[in-house]
Amino acid sequence: MNPTSQDPVENIQELNQKLLAQIVESQDGEVKQASAAGSNMIRRKIREEGFLRRIIPEQTATNDMLDRVLEHDRPVIIEDMEPLSRGAQSVPFGASAYAEAYYGNKFACVFNEVTTPEWTKDINELRTYKMDLRQVITDNSLKDVQTEEDGKFIAMVDTICGASNGVGAAGVQQHFSYSGGITRANYVKALSVLEDQSLNNGVFLCNRKTAKEFLKFKRDEVGGDLAEKLFQEGLTALQTSTIMGVKHIFTIKRDLVPDGIVYLFTEPASCMAAHPLRCQSRFAPAFSAAG
Repeated sequence: MNPTSQDPVENIQELNQKLLAQIVESQDGEVKQASAAGSNMIRRKIREEGFLRRIIPEQTATNDMLDRVLEHDRPVIIEDMEPLSRGAQSVPFGASAYAEAYYGNKFACVFNEVTTPEWTKDINELRTYKMDLRQVITDNSLKDVQTEEDGKFIAMVDTICGASNGVGAAGVQQHFSYSGGITRANYVKALSVLEDQSLNNGVFLCNRKTAKEFLKFKRDEVGGDLAEKLFQEGLTALQTSTIMGVKHIFTIKRDLVPDGIVYLFTEPASCMAAHPLRCQSRFAPAFSAAG
């Protein structure tokens, strides 16, 4: 049995309207009781939206974008990569330029599904909840999906970059360590890592504990009143999360982004990677009714 539009389970908005009426019409001392009636839920932990989609914006993959390969039946998308070129040269009058064949570089984007448990619930068991339990489960599941995406993304980045001061799957050093922690001098060095490869700085990623190292910067390092604001307001003083002209993402996911590590990403528009999505997140809850 499916709930009808008149089912009490569906009338969360009606509950909110009744609570609002109680607040507006209540006498002193009754407002707290009315306003608290719709928030009877204690959260176990804070979930945040994924950082992958903020670093590499997703694009919806349509059927006409899909390709097939010889190795398996799963659909892929073949993306193009800018080819290497020798560049221009100066030659004397009467001389000819070098002849060189060119070709394009390509790579394949593969897909996999990210799923949550198949949630089930007897619809009659939902009638006594003061919160919309289904909406809570939906919201948490969507954020869990994005956390799984973030974990796969960081694992791939770590594989590409390799160990500290070593060479990873990319074949060139992309993991740099600086002694002394996060200082102004070390951060200036970090800003040059991508630029030394003829790339622009796009967005930097670190966890919030690592980001708190910026709170140690003194007035003579950050200038103006920012040092005082950092002391009083913490990281909220960085209203745009922009440091030295580079946008930063501070995540609470310390299990994915380790302490003391800052990931540097270039501009996503054309220089980093592709992030196609075969379909957007879907939630199909199953409900049953006793009797």
